[in-house]
Amino acid sequence: GGSIARVDAMGRIAVGPDSAGSEPGPACYGRGGRATVTDADLVLGRIDPAAFSGGRIRLDAPAAEGSVARGIGERLGLTAEFAALGISEMVDENMANAARVHTIESGKNVAERTLIAFGGAAPLHAARVAEKLGLSRVLVPTNAGVGSAIGFLRAPIAFEIVRSHMQRLSHFDAVAANRVLGEMRAEAEAIVRRGAGTEVKLEERRSAFMRYRGQGHEISVPLPARDFGDADTPLLLAAFEAAYRALYSRAIPGVDIEILSWVTVVSAPFVASEEVAQPLEAGVGKPISRRKVFDPGTGEFLEVPFYRRETLRPGWTVEGPAVIEEDETSTVVSPAFSARVDGFGYIELRRRGE
Repeated sequence: GGSIARVDAMGRIAVGPDSAGSEPGPACYGRGGRATVTDADLVLGRIDPAAFSGGRIRLDAPAAEGSVARGIGERLGLTAEFAALGISEMVDENMANAARVHTIESGKNVAERTLIAFGGAAPLHAARVAEKLGLSRVLVPTNAGVGSAIGFLRAPIAFEIVRSHMQRLSHFDAVAANRVLGEMRAEAEAIVRRGAGTEVKLEERRSAFMRYRGQGHEISVPLPARDFGDADTPLLLAAFEAAYRALYSRAIPGVDIEILSWVTVVSAPFVASEEVAQPLEAGVGKPISRRKVFDPGTGEFLEVPFYRRETLRPGWTVEGPAVIEEDETSTVVSPAFSARVDGFGYIELRRRGE
């Protein structure tokens, strides 16, 4: 949301990677900030300026519109609304393109995936990103706006060490590898013990970054968390070829393999959640207000119902276009999607007709 928008030297709208942060923040914070994604969302009507952060921070809508108009609109001959749409579309396309590249590099089909949105701005943009990617399902977890903080608090204490130590598989030195990995394990364990205590049984995961000799890019290869012997060369070869085939569907015979660096992750055990899904009941959400929201599909403002997330019970539905507000974020349900609250309180967006 804080990513700064500008017009670059080629006359194109560019967004980020620099951010306005919280000081001075977006222009709508009223502290003199530049036009950001949050300002664009406010201009497009997706955010109620009186309900931001549960009403504790009142946003300056005229400041947002002015910054978008001056920074983008006047330079490109666009109204403030279409300049804001350009900012939003650019950041959504950037995110969608990053997802395409990631899934292709992982050998996956993006259209079969579910998009999970967390963070203050992600639920505002998730439906549009899903449309660009051809996805049919989006999940917005409870407390999505502070999802990173919740993840940090619930994650097990862990420490990761990456250390360079190059070896060729044709001349694998098990003694040297064990010495490096042992030192890494001892260093990581000492740090984790300070938070997890001495009685907890720790877990260790190992991997290595490996490549065919002559290649400029290495891949991550999972390794067993134990000492190696000289007879383990075939095991390392098989692990590398399995990881390589998973990415590129083939191995290259007769080429030596290099290990560039080793990775050790030591962590306390993960404690699984004991949450139980609540029973679903049929129902339709009741809007708290109606506001005009700019629709990218029609290029016009539509009068859209606004809902409060805490009033939606498990099983209740909301038809798009709509906006579901909560203190930390808002979820935009585009006209292409319908929303339903599941048994865990998650908002599930499903593409209409699928």
